Amino acid sequence: VPPQLVPTLIEYAKGMGLYDIMENMLYDDPLPPNGARWFSFQSPYQKEGEGEEIMRNFTWNVERPAKNWKSDMHWFNTADELSHEDGLRALSEGGFDTVLKGIGEKFGLDTLHVDSFGFVAVTNCDRGYIHTDWEDVDGRAFNFLLGISSAEDGGPELIVEDDKVGKGEMYYGTNAGVLVGDGTRHGTRECDHRDKRGVRITASIYLADPTEQNLDILAGDTTSVFPPTGDGPGKEWIWTQRGRHWRKDGGRGEGGLKGDLGRSEFEVRDYEKGCTEEDCGNDTERGRNGCLRTCRVFMHDSEYRPGTERREVLGY
Repeated sequence: VPPQLVPTLIEYAKGMGLYDIMENMLYDDPLPPNGARWFSFQSPYQKEGEGEEIMRNFTWNVERPAKNWKSDMHWFNTADELSHEDGLRALSEGGFDTVLKGIGEKFGLDTLHVDSFGFVAVTNCDRGYIHTDWEDVDGRAFNFLLGISSAEDGGPELIVEDDKVGKGEMYYGTNAGVLVGDGTRHGTRECDHRDKRGVRITASIYLADPTEQNLDILAGDTTSVFPPTGDGPGKEWIWTQRGRHWRKDGGRGEGGLKGDLGRSEFEVRDYEKGCTEEDCGNDTERGRNGCLRTCRVFMHDSEYRPGTERREVLGY
């Protein structure tokens, strides 16, 4: 990976205050299994003193998987489109275009875009929960895992299993990522960093090359709250991302994350009547996915401005 990628993501997380939360939350205020919580941050890329309209708030979500994962793993992810767009700027600063180009060319893909972005933190794991992130996507979706912080003397960090080869263990390292693809069985290796209050932090970057054949599967991923899953607006949103960050045939201006022109046009509306901000924490029957416009899960096109460089829209 580009040498600036990991330091850029660390500084980004620290600048928001997210890094401190990831280092301490699992010890001081962990979620119960299947628990969730919301956080609001301000981006380190924003320019202070330029008015309230510039200092936007960015929503992130943290979830802890079920008891059968047998760990205290917490997933931290962008929770709406504005936060997703801000995270993409960090990847751009880190030179992630190089990674996208390498993956696209290596696997003979037509397009690639960053579908979701977040971090995984864990202090202890009794037994790695072996699972797949993607299945039956025609080799066109991936989870790019990148080590951000490893606990001292932590040992290997990832288990990968195959019926023919057996089980392997690996370190994330600091100068390369692990690309988890279609049908790859993997899990967190057993660990316990609690005696030194250590935390293992990994960036998790989902990538996709959507086609009519794999779109339903891409839209059904439940790892993060954004984009919303299933048929409907989340599925439509994924389709608007096609070719956004890398294309086999080039095109779209400067291209990539650096010259990102954003998604194509997308209609956002509330699907339930009487939506209020109380619905945005998912504590009501309507929930935030029934109130997409009220809860600003997606940006309205008048604010998003499809076809305009993200540097101009966001101001950085």
